[in-house]
Amino acid sequence: MTDLYKHLGRRAILPLVSPPVSTTRQAVVTSDFSTTRQAAATSDLPDLDNVQGDVIYIFPKKAENFIFFRINDAASFRTALQSFKPTTANDVKDNLTSIAVAKARAFETRSSVQIVDLAQYQIAFSRTGMYFLGVNEDTGDVRFDKHCMSDDKRFLGDQRDWDPIFVKPNPDPVNGSVRDDTGALHGVITIAGSSAETCTKASNDVIDLFGSSITVAGDKPVEGRGRPGDNKGREHFGFQDGISQPCLRGVVDSHEGQIQVDPGVIIMGYPGDPVRDDSTIKVKRPAWTKDGTILVFRKLEQSVILFEDYVQKNGPRWREFIPGGDISPPLNKQEAEDLFAARLIGRWKSGAPLASYPFRDNKDAAKNPELNNNFDYVVRDNPNISQYEPSDYYCPFTAHTRKTAPRNLYPYIDAKFLESGSIVRAGLPYGDEVTEQERIDVANGSPELPRGLLFNCYMSSLDSGFVRQTVGYADNDYWPMTSLVPQKKGQDPILGSPPVYTPARLEVPSPLVKAGNRVELQVTGADGALYEVSGFAKAVNKDVAPAPGADSDNPFFVTSRGGEYFFVPSVSTLKSWASATTAPSKLDIVFLLDATDGMQVYIEKVRDTIQSLAERLVATGKWSSGDLRFGPIAFRDHPPQDSTYITLQYPFDSDVLAVKVNLANLQADGGGDGPETQCDAFTHSPPHGIGEDEDGFPDGCPLQNDPVRLVNRMAKLGIILHVLACEPTMSMDFATPLDFYKGMVQKTGGRFLPLSDVDSLLDLCTGSILETADLDALVLENINEVSTQAKAQKATADDISKDLYSRLSPSTQVNTFTVDDIYAANEQGDKNVQIWLNAEQIDDSTTSQIKEATGFRLKREYRRGGTPATSLKTQPVSLNQVETVVRMCLARAA
Repeated sequence: MTDLYKHLGRRAILPLVSPPVSTTRQAVVTSDFSTTRQAAATSDLPDLDNVQGDVIYIFPKKAENFIFFRINDAASFRTALQSFKPTTANDVKDNLTSIAVAKARAFETRSSVQIVDLAQYQIAFSRTGMYFLGVNEDTGDVRFDKHCMSDDKRFLGDQRDWDPIFVKPNPDPVNGSVRDDTGALHGVITIAGSSAETCTKASNDVIDLFGSSITVAGDKPVEGRGRPGDNKGREHFGFQDGISQPCLRGVVDSHEGQIQVDPGVIIMGYPGDPVRDDSTIKVKRPAWTKDGTILVFRKLEQSVILFEDYVQKNGPRWREFIPGGDISPPLNKQEAEDLFAARLIGRWKSGAPLASYPFRDNKDAAKNPELNNNFDYVVRDNPNISQYEPSDYYCPFTAHTRKTAPRNLYPYIDAKFLESGSIVRAGLPYGDEVTEQERIDVANGSPELPRGLLFNCYMSSLDSGFVRQTVGYADNDYWPMTSLVPQKKGQDPILGSPPVYTPARLEVPSPLVKAGNRVELQVTGADGALYEVSGFAKAVNKDVAPAPGADSDNPFFVTSRGGEYFFVPSVSTLKSWASATTAPSKLDIVFLLDATDGMQVYIEKVRDTIQSLAERLVATGKWSSGDLRFGPIAFRDHPPQDSTYITLQYPFDSDVLAVKVNLANLQADGGGDGPETQCDAFTHSPPHGIGEDEDGFPDGCPLQNDPVRLVNRMAKLGIILHVLACEPTMSMDFATPLDFYKGMVQKTGGRFLPLSDVDSLLDLCTGSILETADLDALVLENINEVSTQAKAQKATADDISKDLYSRLSPSTQVNTFTVDDIYAANEQGDKNVQIWLNAEQIDDSTTSQIKEATGFRLKREYRRGGTPATSLKTQPVSLNQVETVVRMCLARAA
């Protein structure tokens, strides 16, 4: 098998196929090149059938498209997602095997290689996109759960304009803006192909699959293409790319010297995952994150002509930077330029490591995967340099690969720390090749044409991986750590960022200063303020140009044009999210309106509020205007109490104007006794048959509609009931409805809210809808698990709630709507609420338990009116809310 994969050339990552001890299924190729699979499951290694895409085994793609998108309609998106077939890690392994087989056959028969036409698919979601789909539980990655990349733009060192598709208009560098849907990307679909034609066709097919459920950002995919001819496998500066990949222990067949990492460094839920392994971290990952990973996409624009000119300018100065100061035979012009470029990167353009070949390139070694990573930075052939201290004798500390993929920094940095910061890198170049005409145009002052690298990488933790490599390594003047005393080395010449400050030069004579002296200066600025500057003196030769590649000389050749953070869910999680019942995408709002005498002011307020309510809900990003439907139902009473109508139902409509017209024609009149017919159109006035005095139908609804059974049915169907009680009328004029309605709304997960001021209607509606929408999303995420615990494990609702709360509370934020309590404590009233909550129907066994709750039901300050304070905040889910979620789960699963 190893002999077969040798035909994949310099591949940095090859499947581990013998012995098959590490994955759920292992590819084995027989003597006739047929492929079989062996089973050998283990819980400590990723499930290759559950990991999406080429996260583990990088696919040798020639073309790659990134389809960035926003979701327009969650329901239709989920329907399309059910038909989307992501490529798994095992699929990638099979594809690599197919390519190896084709090359092996060509080698044996001395014929041309038959191209294996392949396309691979992956989908990932931004945190904002996950919220849009109703996935509210945090992933456990603190940065991802709070920050979009726009929030981190300055933190990452990006100082230039981004491409519009990556720009959010209201970034929040402090608190993060993942809950602000304005201008946010929701996800990215990555298509990799063995040819540009295959990639384009596959991309078009995927866009057609999702159709109008998404809007493609920028109206087209972002395209990456492998460079042609001799530049195959190279990025635009001309360097062979993708050689220094880490290999996952137990999953990848490592080469000599290749950096090895625990699988959890890249794939969530396994050893090496910092959230899993750190017992002090309170926020643990939910089960659905296992076999998932974080994807970082970054569009990196390369100034190729600037880089080439810089190399050509400094190449002739090779004796200033070559180890030892000279070499025989001397370097020719091209060798000198290549060496200078190699000292910026840390590798030769061929991919050979500079540490092993510090004077001239070795193309044969570059092609040998057992040599091109088998190196360290120890200097063994110079007795004047310690083998026990990090040295930049052969490779500068600032070289790109040494900055971002550091090795042997012991004793200052532990090897396990370096390993934990590893990332798996992928991506392809974008933009046209440089032409001679472009070089002429640039020399005459024209800007370079846009080209660069569509960089993407994978890791289980943003801060341990991408952020550490970008901020802690590349942008850090003092990295790598090579001494107990910090020593400035400069930024990564490729990924570093220009200083954000404007240097100020001050030249004054000071005869006492010598090299190495500590110097402290106090200077007065233009604003009159006194500034203090301190540091150590360093001798400067005015007649000598800055050393080649020195920090002061580095023009920086790469500009970030933006990007985003994404979560790549496992295949099983993706299927769960695609389920039609996983999360609500549309919202039907029914106003059940008492249209009897005295209620006209409330009807008119609903009419005047409905437009503002729709606008508020759409502004949250959870729904579009087309997702909202309003359906008023008016009710009066049965004859002889009222002979006009029992209920008057208007059709659901997303056209708010049409709903307002219907409400404008609705007049309050009639009625009769106190209880009304809301068991035929359920709302907030007392129903017949619950023991209220002067009830014209004390035995209940004449049509045999039992309000308790109706509410139980609503809870089963996922219909949430909110009751807005017209206070102080309800509590002062009636004895029974307060406790009854409090019990009823709890059955469905709704709220009982006092409408003591008609002007508070908008806030009450908005707050109750947003909170229960978030709780409803948690129901849909957890209903299967809750049902299993209740039925199979016989767990009580209290135990289930406590267990779920312990897992959700550290990481799950929900809208929480609070209203100051206007009701006086009443022990008998609380007992009545529980009786109604547990009731199956209105019968003697229920009503006989209900006792009169004596005393005032309202607090003194609210008996003559008064508006309680309200607030709507996003905050960690509470135990009370989780108990509501569990109650809703059990009702729907019953």
